[in-house]
Amino acid sequence: MSIMNIMQLITRIETPEPWGEGEKIPWNDSGFSERMLEYHLTQEHDLASRRFDIIDRHVDWIHNKLGGKPSKILDLACGPGLYSNRLTKLGHSCRGIDFSPASIKYAREQAIKEEVEIDYVLEDIRTADYGDNNDLALFIYGEFNVFKPVDIKRVLKRACDSLKEGGLFIAEPNRYETVKHVGTSPASWYSSQGGLFSPKPHLCLMENFWDQEKHVATTRYFIIDAETNNVTLHASSMVAYTRENLEQIIREVGFKDIVFYESLSGGKKDLDKNLEVIEARK
Repeated sequence: MSIMNIMQLITRIETPEPWGEGEKIPWNDSGFSERMLEYHLTQEHDLASRRFDIIDRHVDWIHNKLGGKPSKILDLACGPGLYSNRLTKLGHSCRGIDFSPASIKYAREQAIKEEVEIDYVLEDIRTADYGDNNDLALFIYGEFNVFKPVDIKRVLKRACDSLKEGGLFIAEPNRYETVKHVGTSPASWYSSQGGLFSPKPHLCLMENFWDQEKHVATTRYFIIDAETNNVTLHASSMVAYTRENLEQIIREVGFKDIVFYESLSGGKKDLDKNLEVIEARK
């Protein structure tokens, strides 16, 4: 994130380097995370988290993948704990890790309210303690793509190391075409009385870039405050992976028995055309 004025916006670098203007949208900012939590919990759309009826079906599929037996589960980028909460109620033991303070606060409060014991950790998954002897590591809803290649390999290796022998890994990356479509989409804008990027009236200008050599899409968000005309720049990059790419890097860190699915319900049911599911074993 950086603060600019309108002249600096006009004279901006024409094409940014992937991750050159920021690694991620500020999910860990307290105000931003509070506003994002509303997106996680709404039942009107699936932009941040899925609607609860879809999550219920996903959890049933995951539970059956574990043979219906109580298992130790690591939930990476767990958000407000919508999967961990349900899996714990089915008898599993869960550790959820996320670096959004509002999401982890909500998840902890829900666990207390519903009298379920879940270990929620407020930390970046690149540095957090994954524990050991896990039966399952979950890494779902497109978070796979937002990390630099060197960081995603580190996350995958640590996830593999945290599993017991024969343990299961389930990830849900964006499809290659999804990421490329983001990077090749035309610039756009909208106005808001208050939304995700700012609680105050503002304009949001967005422009997208596709790096064909690196297979990376980058999006810039210029937030123009209606009162001050100050401009805040946020940038986010995503790596596009083919199935061959995914299989290669997952094997490199120690996984085997790799299988692809169309959705977290196992087939075309609850299909999200932007995402695919990869399963592997340690």
